[in-house]
Amino acid sequence: MEAKMKGVLILLFTLITHFTHASVVLERTRLILSTNKSIISLQVFNRSEQPTLIQSWVDEGNIASTPETTTAPFIVIPPMAKITANGGLQLKIQQLENRLPKDRESVFYLNVLDIAPKPENKENLSTLQLALQTRIKLFYRPAQLKLTTEDVFKKIGITHNGEYLEINNPTAYYFTISKIYFDDKEELLTNAIMVAPFAKQHIQYQKQADMNQVITVIYIDDDGNYQQDKKNIH
Repeated sequence: MEAKMKGVLILLFTLITHFTHASVVLERTRLILSTNKSIISLQVFNRSEQPTLIQSWVDEGNIASTPETTTAPFIVIPPMAKITANGGLQLKIQQLENRLPKDRESVFYLNVLDIAPKPENKENLSTLQLALQTRIKLFYRPAQLKLTTEDVFKKIGITHNGEYLEINNPTAYYFTISKIYFDDKEELLTNAIMVAPFAKQHIQYQKQADMNQVITVIYIDDDGNYQQDKKNIH
């Protein structure tokens, strides 16, 4: 039994794995591309002590999309690039000819795949190389839409409808909510949700809710910052 255990331990030490991890950081957590601009830029930084390779593309909402399968009307320049250790580069997202709605926002996703170089293996150990993918929202916004995120928040309506809270977004903008809770903060009503333009979304809530009861909403603005404000349930 003891000899068997020693054999297992030797095997485990033999199979010790070294992990490499990506260190690519994006300048922003979301992008807004107006229809009157053909290109938007994003700075990308490599925070590691070794060079890394990135591949970038925009998808239409399919997380399994690849640069070869995406149908999003955007290209990223450069689509693939090497970033030096502790260096950076600028990505440019260019819109292509499209038939996207002119009366509301459309949402897409920018993908940046960080492929770290294979580490030197001088100790004859197994190596697991990871490619980490960062995915942020890209909002395509018609130029005539001028409301701020705060303006949009003021137009958002929340009503209690028996078994759920109904969030009504009557605006042409996507509205991203991080959290909703009652003022006592003891009961979190929802985590992150995004309500589409001219759409409603339901949050399960079967308890009693008083008319004009105050709730706190934490939402995300155009710069990716968290904002907090209060709203009455109607």
